[in-house]
Amino acid sequence: MKRIYFSERLRILLLLLGFILLIAVSCKKMSLNSGTDEDPYIPEAGNSTGQITPTGEALETALTATIGPAGGTLQSADGQLRIIIPQGAVASERTFSIQRITNTNIAGTGQAYRLLPHGVQFSKPVTLSFVYDTLLFEGTVPEAVGIAYQDEKGIWWGQGAVKDATAKTLSVSTTHFSDWSLFEAFTLYPVSGAVNLAQALDLNVYNNMSDELAVPPVPGMPRPIGPQQDVTAQYIKEWKLGGAGTLIPSGSAAVYTAPASMPARNPVAVSVALKGPDATQYLLVSNIYIGPEGVTFRIDNGPWLHGTIPLGVVLAQGIHNLDAAVVSSGSNGPADAAFSLKWRGYPSGGHLNWGDSIPWFLYQPPGNTAYQQFIVAGKVITPSAGGIDFSRYTETPGGIIAGSFTLERAGKRVLTGTSATWTPVKIEGYFRTKRVAPL
Repeated sequence: MKRIYFSERLRILLLLLGFILLIAVSCKKMSLNSGTDEDPYIPEAGNSTGQITPTGEALETALTATIGPAGGTLQSADGQLRIIIPQGAVASERTFSIQRITNTNIAGTGQAYRLLPHGVQFSKPVTLSFVYDTLLFEGTVPEAVGIAYQDEKGIWWGQGAVKDATAKTLSVSTTHFSDWSLFEAFTLYPVSGAVNLAQALDLNVYNNMSDELAVPPVPGMPRPIGPQQDVTAQYIKEWKLGGAGTLIPSGSAAVYTAPASMPARNPVAVSVALKGPDATQYLLVSNIYIGPEGVTFRIDNGPWLHGTIPLGVVLAQGIHNLDAAVVSSGSNGPADAAFSLKWRGYPSGGHLNWGDSIPWFLYQPPGNTAYQQFIVAGKVITPSAGGIDFSRYTETPGGIIAGSFTLERAGKRVLTGTSATWTPVKIEGYFRTKRVAPL
C-alpha cells in the first residue's frame, strides 16, 4: 500500500483548516440558538462560571451514623436537615456525618451543613430534606428558594427543590455529599427594613445566579451562584407602595421616603412584580417599619407614645421578654412608664392571639392605672381580640425582631382603694428591637 507523507507545513495548514471549520460549525449553532423563537429562560448549557467562596467553618461536633446496604437516615443536631439513604445506595457499611457550618453561600439563607465523606458516590440518589419556616420567603417567593451545594473549586451550585407544604420541607436528590444550604435565586433587599420619619430607604432587586435570568431554579438542573447582580430591567414589571410615603422606582432599584408623621398603617409594604416565563409573575414584598427603634403605640387613637428597649428581646425560662421604658406624655421628657410584651416563641404564620395564656401585654403609666390584654367583669375574664404579628423574627442574638400588635378591647384598670374598675380601650402599636443571648 502506498503511503502518503505530508510536510510539516502542510500538516499545520490542515490543522488550521480543521480549527476554522470547527469554529464555523459552532458559530452556526450559536446563531441558531440565538434566534427570536428561542426561550430566553433556558439557561445556556455548560455555564461553569460562578463566585468562588471559602469553605464554611465548623460550628459544632459532627453527628455520625453507620449505614449499610439496607439504607438509613441521619439528621442534623438542630433537626433542620434530614438525610435519607435508600436501600442499595451503598454496597457496604460506611460511616456518614452531618455538621452545621458557617454559610458562605452569597445567596444562602439559614444554616449550612457539611455532609461527609465528600466525594462518595451513591448507587441510588439520596434525599436531603430541609425544614423551612414561612419567614424564609420574606423578600422573595417560594419558587425562587432552592438547595445548593459547594463544589471542590468553592463555587455554589443551586437547583430547585420539591416543596412539601404540609411537612414544611424542601427536598432534593443527590448522588454525592458536599456542603449544602438553602438559597434564594432572586430577592428584594432589604427583605424588611426600618426607617425614621421623613427619611429615605434604598431598595434593590438582586439576581444571585451567575447568569442574567430572573427565573426560579429547576430541580435537577444546577446553576452556578454569583456574583450577585441587579435584575435587568427587562424582568421588572412594576413597583408598588402599600401605605403612606412616596416611592420612586428606577429599573431594578427604588427609593422609599417615609411620611413626616406616624402613619395609620405600619409597616408599609413595598412590592415589585417580576416577569416570569410563560406570562407568569413573581411578587416580591418588603415590609418597612416606620419610626425609631423601640416600641411605638397609641391608646384610643390618641397621641403616639414611644419607648426604648434597653435590653432587647430576652429569653428567660422559655418566655421571651420585651420590656420598654416609655415617656407617657408623648413628649421628649424622661421615661416614666413601663411597657411589657411577653410570648413563648415564634408561632406558625407569625401570629399570636391574646386569648392564649401567653402572650402578655402590660402598659403602666404613673399613678394607679394599667392596661392589659384582657378585661374583667365580675368574675369573668375576657381576653382582647387581636394579637401580635411578627414581620421579622430571628433566633440569632443580634438579629432583628419586628412586628405589630393590636388590642381591640384591652382592659384599662384603675385602682381606687381596694377595688378596681375596668374600661375597654383600643391599643395599637409597633416594635423593632434586637434579640440578645438567652439568660
